[in-house]
Amino acid sequence: MDQYLNLPLPWFLAAIGVRSVIVLVALVGGIRIFGKRDVGGLTLIDLVMVLLLGNAVQNALTVGSGHLGVGLVSAGVLLVLDRLMGFLFIRRPWIEKKLLGEPTVIGVNGRLDERTMRREDVERDDVLTAVREMGLSELSQIRLAVLEPDGTISVIPREDEEDKS
Repeated sequence: MDQYLNLPLPWFLAAIGVRSVIVLVALVGGIRIFGKRDVGGLTLIDLVMVLLLGNAVQNALTVGSGHLGVGLVSAGVLLVLDRLMGFLFIRRPWIEKKLLGEPTVIGVNGRLDERTMRREDVERDDVLTAVREMGLSELSQIRLAVLEPDGTISVIPREDEEDKS
C-alpha cells in the first residue's frame, strides 16, 4: 500500500480511480451473477448486505490499510453467502419468516388496529400516506391495510357496491 503513497498526486488519484473502477465492475458483476432480486424492496438482510459490502470494499477503494484483493475476496464471500441464504429461504421458508418477519394486518374495513400499530411502531400518518398513495381519500375506503416485512404498508381498497352488480 505504501507504494501508492509515494506517487505524485496525479498518479495517486489515478490509482484510486482505477481501483474504484475495478471494485465497481466486480460488485456489479457479482450482484448480477449472484442476485437478481428486486432492489426496490430491500429486506433487512439486503440492507445489512449493502452495509457490509460497502465496508468490505472501503479500504480497497481508497488505498487505505486494505488491499484491493482483500476487499474483492471479502465482497465475493458476502455475495456468495447472500445467494446461499436465498437458496435456504426458498427451501426452508420458515427460516426466512423467522429472520425477516411476516406481514402484519394493521387495518380491516376502514378501522385501524391501534394496539398492533403501537407494537409495530407504525403511526396513523404512515397509514394515511399509504391510503393516499392508492388514490383513496379516507380510511373507510380500505378493506385491508398490511405492514409488510420490508416496512412498507400495503392497502387493499374496498370494492364499491356498484362494482359488485
